[in-house]
Amino acid sequence: MAGTVLTCIVNLKKFKQGERSNQILFVGFSILFTAIYIDALDELFEFPKIITIVIEDIFQIIGLLMIVYGITLWLKKQETQKNALVKLATTDPLTGAYTRRYFTDKVKEILQSEKPRFCILLFDIDHFKKINDQYGHNVGDLALVEFSSLMEKSSRESDLFARWGGEEFILLLPHIALSSATEKAEQLRQKLADTVIQLPEVSFTMTVSIGVVEFNPVTPKLETLIDIADQRLYKAKQQGRNQVVSS
Repeated sequence: MAGTVLTCIVNLKKFKQGERSNQILFVGFSILFTAIYIDALDELFEFPKIITIVIEDIFQIIGLLMIVYGITLWLKKQETQKNALVKLATTDPLTGAYTRRYFTDKVKEILQSEKPRFCILLFDIDHFKKINDQYGHNVGDLALVEFSSLMEKSSRESDLFARWGGEEFILLLPHIALSSATEKAEQLRQKLADTVIQLPEVSFTMTVSIGVVEFNPVTPKLETLIDIADQRLYKAKQQGRNQVVSS
């Protein structure tokens, strides 16, 4: 047992000593090793009872408690790192919205459930190229961030908002009919049109065109639904932009 604890101490020294969990584990194993070492010597030499009580018993308790605490901190750190990696893999680094791949994976999961019901909104910011040309790409990036933030704040917790590509975004509205989804899309369109985007040294407004589609068992494939939403989005742009098309 003493050899095992000593091995743990030696290995911990090889790890980053700056990490709090490793420091606590190192100290805990060191205290525990001291208690075990004194206990072994006590078999050969008769120590005063006070040394036996303090070093053997109390040190073992303290050492074990510190080891448990250190392991707890280490596990929490691993969980935090795991969550950070998951977020990095599933969210757009610029806007913080979910990625296209994450969105498609989640919708395909819903399609495999019993009696799926949802609508999809496909957004395209109107004349976004003019924003980049007039104010620069840095302002364009900030405009995308502001747009994404506004849409997410205006969505339900159960909704799924993602960046589809460039200035295109997509929103999944579960458990909703086409009429309600169209009304929601119109509310989002109007809210964006009424919002002044305030950025350092510049302010402007944006509009968005939206294509809306409802899941139908006749067209169960996600690709088909997206294609229909895209056609309706294109129709909204042909009709003058800054509008919603759902049929």
